[in-house]
Amino acid sequence: MMNAKKWSCCFVALIVACLMVIMSLNYFVDPYGYFESQSGEAYGLDYYDYLRGQKAEHIKHFSDDYDAYLVCGSKGSAVRPSKLKELDGYDYYNCWVLSGSFNDYVAYVKYICENTDAKKIMLQISTSELFEFNREDYGTIYELPAEVTGESKALETLSFLMKNPKTAVEELTEDKVVRPNKKTGERDLQYYYDFQKSKLTNGEYFNYMFEGSYVYYKFFHKQLRDIEENKEASLDSLREIKAICEEHGVELQVYFASMFAAQMIQYENEVFYDFMEEVVMLFGDTWCFNTYNDVALCPYNFYNPAHFYYEVGDLMVDTMAGKECPFEGFGELLTRKNIGTVIEERRKSYQEWKKYYEENYYPAYDYNGVHYEAHNTLPLKGFNSEANLTKNHVLGKQ
Repeated sequence: MMNAKKWSCCFVALIVACLMVIMSLNYFVDPYGYFESQSGEAYGLDYYDYLRGQKAEHIKHFSDDYDAYLVCGSKGSAVRPSKLKELDGYDYYNCWVLSGSFNDYVAYVKYICENTDAKKIMLQISTSELFEFNREDYGTIYELPAEVTGESKALETLSFLMKNPKTAVEELTEDKVVRPNKKTGERDLQYYYDFQKSKLTNGEYFNYMFEGSYVYYKFFHKQLRDIEENKEASLDSLREIKAICEEHGVELQVYFASMFAAQMIQYENEVFYDFMEEVVMLFGDTWCFNTYNDVALCPYNFYNPAHFYYEVGDLMVDTMAGKECPFEGFGELLTRKNIGTVIEERRKSYQEWKKYYEENYYPAYDYNGVHYEAHNTLPLKGFNSEANLTKNHVLGKQ
């Protein structure tokens, strides 16, 4: 009969064996891409992987390749570093992170300024940062990496070894589409261009964007929940970013990114106007592409209701570089002198869109076997509109 000592030894051995299985599964399957990204490469990781860690490791290993960094959320993932180089001749790295927050931006700007020879930081504001100041409670892939925070790398590694093995098992058993990043950090959008091309028949892509954007129209009738507290925290973060860059002699350029017209409605309120004015007072001349224009009204310029294609990013850079923009209202240079007038004009434009929305509707239609009733809409542009920047790319003409 087994005595107590043997039972204890067997129990400990069983526990150790279980831990070894869990750790081996997490290490070799690497469901978050954490271990693969330690080399600073791992460009095949997607948005559901631990990109915050991969970005930090890439900067750590390859900072000698870059003079400047774009810090932003996922809206900026389609801004090409090769295009940004036309602004100032710098070699850029696109350090976008999924659901980026000002909490993330402070951490990455501080890390870049303290650990690289960066000459410039481009900071893109997507407006959605006002909705959540800090995203770390969303889950593992939203946590800031130890490489950036300066916390224990050993404890971080151990935490990834001890993750719930269910995630690793799901990684082994479920098929997934990988939408990777390029070496210079921007997202590879070919999957999305191909998707748009496959959905052009019978207006399927228009319907896909139309239905996906309808959720935002409710904000014509009710305000986004109170974000005043987030606004103040966000402004504090921007002041900290400015101070960090000044301390290290790094140039800082801030701009507001382009946004699909439907999503703009979610944030078009007095809190955002106050925030915009404070940003301009803090930084001076600031480009704003979150504006009322035909590019924003064309769903084909966006690969989902929250993200634009390369062509929109290219047009933003061209406009900032001083090239003539063919679309009225795409991009406004906000200054301390004109910000009050610009905001008043935005209020008027918003009311014009709201009036159109209330007076016009899209007819009922069937999509993917589902019947959708008629509902109101903005004056969205079609595939053949001059405002469709992606048409030639999708049709393979460039």
